[in-house]
Amino acid sequence: MFFFQLLSKLPLFVLYRIADFLYVLVYYLIGYRKKVVQQNLKLSFPEKSTTEIKKITKGFYKNFADVFVDSIKLLSISKKGLEKWIEVENIELLQHYYQQQEVVLVMTSHLTTWELISHRTAVLDLPVDVVYKQLSSPFFEQLMLKLRSRFGIQPIKMQHIFRDMVKRKGEPRIIGIIADQAAESPDTAYWTTFLHQETDFFMGTEKMARSFNYPIVYAELTRIRRGKYRLRFSDLVQRPYTDIPMGGITETYIRTLEKSIQENPSDWLWSHRRFKHKRRP
Repeated sequence: MFFFQLLSKLPLFVLYRIADFLYVLVYYLIGYRKKVVQQNLKLSFPEKSTTEIKKITKGFYKNFADVFVDSIKLLSISKKGLEKWIEVENIELLQHYYQQQEVVLVMTSHLTTWELISHRTAVLDLPVDVVYKQLSSPFFEQLMLKLRSRFGIQPIKMQHIFRDMVKRKGEPRIIGIIADQAAESPDTAYWTTFLHQETDFFMGTEKMARSFNYPIVYAELTRIRRGKYRLRFSDLVQRPYTDIPMGGITETYIRTLEKSIQENPSDWLWSHRRFKHKRRP
């Protein structure tokens, strides 16, 4: 823990030199999940040539290394540093809902350094909770909890979120949810075609929004250049949800995410087994 805390004190330009080394190590020497990444890319972009897939693959590993050092930097970065690092568009949307005493569900994804979203939002004087999936390693679980708890952020385990919403119903806050994950049970998932593949998504966010009538906002983090990001908020769907068929909110998120990935394909987390589940007949 102390090592990562010390490492986070280094300037970003030094950390990015470390990321350059990690890219060479992970891509060329270790080949971490390279077959999974390439298979995911080939299936997701059947129209792209072998050369294009290779270029995206290299771009992914460069992004992967940057995500690692960016996340480490969050252990010690100041409020001023975050403001300089990440510019924000349409924060007025969240501020409006908060002023109206609303609980806002913010749907995010594994694009670029997703951990930056909650931190940049929290330093805007908005109360932020983040829903997370517990890690199997006790050390990294403790490290990530320390990282995710800065600036007053409150981490909530995924399996406890509905209970927490009932307990704190009506308490105005922002709840960040990384929604591009496979469902725990494929039998209860929402199934659709995503990046040319039949894919399952968990319905939890949509069910919570409908149960409590909470607004849903999409957060997109894009890399302007290395060391500079843009965070943009936009309404995903409009209430009332009774006008939207069940699954429609999740489907809108999926199409919005798909467009974000297609615009910056190297920036998504291709190393996780997103397409591992198969729909039962």
